[in-house]
Amino acid sequence: MFSLSLKEIKFFKLRYILIGFILFFVAALVFIISGLANGLANDNASSMKNMNAVSYYVSKDSDNRMDRSRFTATDVEKIKTNDAQPLGIQMMTLKDKESKEKLDVTLMGINPSQFLMPTVVDGKTISNTSNNDVVVDKTLEKQGAKIGDKLYAENSKTTLTIVGFTEDQTYSHTPTVIMNTDTWYKIFGGKENAGFNAIALKNDNATTKADVKNAVADGKFVPKQDLIDTIPGYSAEQSSLMMMLAFLIVIAVFVLGAFFYIMTIQKVNQFGILKAIGAKNKFLIGSTMLQVLVLSVVSIGLAIGFAFVLQQIMPNGIPFVFDFALILKFGGALLVVSLLGALFSTTSIVKADPLQAMGRAE
Repeated sequence: MFSLSLKEIKFFKLRYILIGFILFFVAALVFIISGLANGLANDNASSMKNMNAVSYYVSKDSDNRMDRSRFTATDVEKIKTNDAQPLGIQMMTLKDKESKEKLDVTLMGINPSQFLMPTVVDGKTISNTSNNDVVVDKTLEKQGAKIGDKLYAENSKTTLTIVGFTEDQTYSHTPTVIMNTDTWYKIFGGKENAGFNAIALKNDNATTKADVKNAVADGKFVPKQDLIDTIPGYSAEQSSLMMMLAFLIVIAVFVLGAFFYIMTIQKVNQFGILKAIGAKNKFLIGSTMLQVLVLSVVSIGLAIGFAFVLQQIMPNGIPFVFDFALILKFGGALLVVSLLGALFSTTSIVKADPLQAMGRAE
């Protein structure tokens, strides 16, 4: 069976190459959109995704949105456990004192000695006693920022100094500027006026939750993913791209099904003659499905390689993330779709009449 399938592919090279190209381009498009969806999700919420927290405590009336939640500094100071830390998030425009360029960023106020502090990949980290020092995401470096640069917050007339860079720390498509709570208070009008948006929990331990609940009233615990989904634009972006992927896969079913059906119709006479010399429906169907399997595996494999290479040469400004596990899932879905499309065409094999085929042969 395998030998017969490969011999036919080799004999009708152009026909199978054209079908393979169609499957390749459909698969490549699925993988590219998947990479863009993953990249946009990462660019919109990587700071939250990579944060060492499993859930958050936010205001009851916040609709699970971080920007609508607020707790006072006095409230959060009552929390005794180290497994729960205050988190302040606020989008703002800062000015680079050297270049005079305005930068859209997200300020993030945390306790840098605790679990919320991300890894610094270049420069040095900050501490609770750092005087207006900040660690920023690497995307600011691509915009020309460097260690030692001064960022100016006009609303509070505060100058911030970049001392280090971190990676994958963006929020709502803006780089984060991470500072200690003292600097956070300076920017937002002092300790009596500045508040925090949420309390991050390192674990879902009942004791940790009880301590937070007793210290800060009128709040609720929200899983990390639920809070990520409410970041402005996040759900809309992801649902739109996922719908495009779903339509692509549905289109692939009909396109591939039509091609395999036409290809099978063209070989009805051959199937009839093979039946006349003893070939069974099971053998012929198996041979056809094996051809589709080989064609699909090769085409999808090449498309995965193409998506991987594309990530390497794609400009830095385009958010594209090659998630191999996710790509394999979509590749498996396309393989199943290809086999289902081919299975639909096998009805022609079953209906092939040996006597009619031999008559045609005459």
